Amino acid sequence: MNSIATFISLLKHAWFHYRALCKMRQRFPTASIEPRVMFKGDLTNIRFGTGVQIQFGSVLHAGGMEWCQQAGAIEIGDDGVISPNCVIYGCGPGGVHIGNRFDCGPNVSIFSSRTDYTKDLHHHIFAPVRIGDDVTLFANVVIGPGVSVGSGAVIAAGSVVTKDVPENALVGGAPARVIRVGVKQDTDSV
Repeated sequence: MNSIATFISLLKHAWFHYRALCKMRQRFPTASIEPRVMFKGDLTNIRFGTGVQIQFGSVLHAGGMEWCQQAGAIEIGDDGVISPNCVIYGCGPGGVHIGNRFDCGPNVSIFSSRTDYTKDLHHHIFAPVRIGDDVTLFANVVIGPGVSVGSGAVIAAGSVVTKDVPENALVGGAPARVIRVGVKQDTDSV
């Protein structure tokens, strides 16, 4: 491929992603969507509550393609914050569902699908990810398919979450394990 054809290909790619970004800003006027956020897949499978922030360099893939059975979903509740360079793959049946007041650090990855390495690269395993209200994920957390994170949970930096997390628990490690339960105080009674 010559340099002109390469340039035209890059320009088309950039235009496609710019248009997707504009569509999402129009659909969700209360959301703050920073530059260089990439939306992939079927954009109608994405839902945001009010006041959602998606920061620079994040990728949200909402499925709707052949490899993920034409299915997928990403839902983020009110006042959720997706920090820079996060990846949310809500591909396949189930997708990713995040509650209100979600907060995550940079480089967090959340997947509702994975390749079935026991077969080949064309086989995938799909399972929904559900994250409750008031959940905090620190930097570099990875959440795998089929995980439910209870409301009020806190996940330590660098954790790899492969099993459900109880409400109001602090978990950490690779694989993540419960460190303590009862980490957040009830702010209504203060």
